Amino acid sequence: MEPTASTNSPKPSKIEAVKIASEYLKTFVADEVNNGLDHFGDDAATILKFHGSYQQDDRDLRTQLKREKKEKAYQLMVRVRIVGGKLTADQFLACHELARTLGNGTLRITTRQEFQLHGVLKSNLAAAIR
Repeated sequence: MEPTASTNSPKPSKIEAVKIASEYLKTFVADEVNNGLDHFGDDAATILKFHGSYQQDDRDLRTQLKREKKEKAYQLMVRVRIVGGKLTADQFLACHELARTLGNGTLRITTRQEFQLHGVLKSNLAAAIR
């Protein structure tokens, strides 16, 4: 006999519902990556977080664009792991080159042994994570 879900089981949270609808992180992002827009929809942006990337708008331009009644200038932050907390000079230079060519030139190192590449455009996301 197959087990059935209890009628008293709690309703999944919004985040859990997005995970389930995305086939546990497999869809949404793939569907939207080449849709011609400069940003991801809310569900895909939520899924991106579980892959180590965050969508944000350029806060340095936010006020000006709002005043001009223009759309937000979307960009992404992409995390790159530093395995074991050590990297070679060549690995650092490769990450620096990614930040320079695919992002806004900003490369941050975190206390969690990661680099953060900021200012990555949606159109550059696939190249940045390869």
